[in-house]
Formats: sequence, structure tokens, C-alpha cells
Amino acid sequence: MKYLSPLYLLTAILLFAGCKTDNQYTVAYLTPSESRVRFVEEGQAMGQRFRELGVYFSIVYAGDDDALQIQQGLDLIEKGVDALVITAVNGNTIAPLIREAREKGVLVVAYNRMINNSEYDLFYAGDNGHMAKAFVEAAVSRAPRGNYVILGGDRFDRNGVELKHHIDSLMLPHLEAGRINLLYSTFLEGWSRDRAAFEIQQVIDTYGSNIDAIIACNDAMGLGALDVLLENNLQGKIVVTGQGAELESIRNVHRGFQTVTIYHPPKELGSKAAELISDL
Repeated sequence: MKYLSPLYLLTAILLFAGCKTDNQYTVAYLTPSESRVRFVEEGQAMGQRFRELGVYFSIVYAGDDDALQIQQGLDLIEKGVDALVITAVNGNTIAPLIREAREKGVLVVAYNRMINNSEYDLFYAGDNGHMAKAFVEAAVSRAPRGNYVILGGDRFDRNGVELKHHIDSLMLPHLEAGRINLLYSTFLEGWSRDRAAFEIQQVIDTYGSNIDAIIACNDAMGLGALDVLLENNLQGKIVVTGQGAELESIRNVHRGFQTVTIYHPPKELGSKAAELISDL
């Protein structure tokens, strides 16, 4: 079972341009890192639509540093930004920035990652139940029996918690029927490739290579799993999932090393977000 769609890497920073007039607004997108291809692309699409709507727009990257992201947001508030769109590095620690923005009358949108302990104007995200179903169906269709590993996302990211909850619920009937044995299941901080590789190596060291499927909740973790499988000559022999349609993952699907990746169309998602924010 393969899902393929093209992915183009776009990494440019759009800056506020010109002088703001009474009927123009400025919006900034705080995103975790330039390495998060999906968020970069969606930000680019968002920016294109905002420009068409006459809204000044910028993208700011935090290098996966939550403290830096908070400071970037505070600086933008000081400069008079009208709205902050935030894919939070850490949905818990960013709460002080959200409170400051709300006190100053700045619109706040949580983009894809929920922000905890705060009130804001809009939460814009995908359907975690739908994605979990795609993962489980892809895995079970290829490996209806055997040993499974589940690599969930960051436990401090609501999406990571919800996605794994749905996966666990869908897997339960297979586990109860004895068709599938769950070797190992965990959350991974930062949805990280390196941490995924470490965990899979630990699983192999503990249980051996008798693994039939690895349900990884994004492409980075799927690629981390594949890094270890390649070292152990297991590529193409174990089901591996992911989401994000990163170019390396698409190539691995084509090569038969990765089973599935979920494509998030950046132009549609970014454009629609811009329109909703502009309406607000």
C-alpha cells in the first residue's frame, strides 16, 4: 500500500515590507525550525495568500528552541504585529507569550500544535483519528500478524497524544485477538529522527530483529527507524509508516523501504489558514 505525492522544498523567509497603513495588517508565523519541511511549505503558501489579501507577513524560525520562540514572539508584539500564528516548539512553556499577546490585543492562532494552559482565537489542525486509521490500515494490510512497535510523537504535543490514543484504540482488537504482539510503544520528544533511531536500536538489541511493523507517527521518526533497519539489512522487510511526505520518505516509499507517508497539501492548508485568519 503506497501513497505518493510530490513535495517541493521551499525555504525562504518573508519579511514585513513597506509601511503599514490604517487598513493593513501584519501577521507573523512562528514556526519551530527550517528543517520542518511541512511547516515551512505551509508557511510559504500562507504568505502567498496573505500577500494577495494585502496583509504583510513574515516567517520566523526558532531552531527548535522554545525560549527563543518566546522571545521572538515578544519582539514581534513590541513591533506592533496584529496576529501571531504559532506552531509551538513546546505547547506548555509558550503560555506566557500567549498571555502577553492577548493582553496587547494580538490575535493568536495555534497552528497544528495545540497550546496548553492558554486561551487563543483559533486552533487549526488535521484530523488525528483519520491519520491513525491510515497508519493502522496500511500496517495491518501488510502485516496482519506479528510483532509491532509504535513510535508516538511528543507527549507534550496534543497532536502526539491524540494520534497515539487513536492508534492504540485501533490496535486493541488485533492485540486482544492475539494476532499482533506489541513489543514496544513510546512517545518521542520532538518527533525526532535521532531519538527514533535510538529507540529502534534498543528494541533490536532487546528483542532481536523479529519485528514485522513499526508505526512511526511522522516521516522523521520513520526515517530514524529506517536508519537502523538499513544498518541491520532489514530495509524493505518491515512495515514502516510516516506522515509529511518528505522527499527522502517519498524516495524510500518508491524503493520499497517505507510503506506509507501521508501527504498534507501545503498550498491548500496554508491558503485556507490565511483566509480564516484574515476573516478574523
